[in-house]
Amino acid sequence: MLHKLYFLLPFLPVMIYNRVMDTLEELQLHGKTVFTINDASMLMKKPKKYVSKILSSNRKVKRIERGLYFISSSGGDNLYEIASQIVFPSYISLFAAFQYYSVTDQVIKKYSVISIKRHREINLGENIIEFRTMGRERFFGFNRVQNTYIASIEKAILDSLYLNMPSFSYVKEAFDLSRQNSLLNLKVLREYAHRMNSGSVNRKLSKLLHEDDEIRMSEGN
Repeated sequence: MLHKLYFLLPFLPVMIYNRVMDTLEELQLHGKTVFTINDASMLMKKPKKYVSKILSSNRKVKRIERGLYFISSSGGDNLYEIASQIVFPSYISLFAAFQYYSVTDQVIKKYSVISIKRHREINLGENIIEFRTMGRERFFGFNRVQNTYIASIEKAILDSLYLNMPSFSYVKEAFDLSRQNSLLNLKVLREYAHRMNSGSVNRKLSKLLHEDDEIRMSEGN
């Protein structure tokens, strides 16, 4: 028995590494770029303390917060995917969504997540992931694109008007570019605004639509 153990000792690090990589591959197959220590522990059939130790030494695994990790990619990490999987349910919106749809010239370092649950802000390298809470009645208007949950452009505009972030000038820029690029569905925008049930949102949206009508009328003349 001891002879067999001594024979295996040089291969243990490789065996452990392969087991971790198999676990990461299985997580990715299930769309879990972000995973908990419990997820990994169940797949590896090992105690959480042991799993936590070997994960911390794996270069492909990065820690988000206690007990929560993401699988890093050599081609660059998809912060949209990571940010939208930290809290469930949640979706990316506000300035981050504007950048996603290429309707702003600003380069962001802060990724805004809308959720029905509160969560502290997270620093991830040079980037920040912030969480904004919204009631269930206003938690709608987002889609799953691969493994990323992202607001539709209509909902991103309305969320921005509702939360007053970013400032109105940036929302107007996103609105105008969305119109120019045929990304915006005005019927959906109005329907979503009605569902938001917010006088403040309706007033700001009316201003956006009124200014848009004036511009189009002047261009028609």
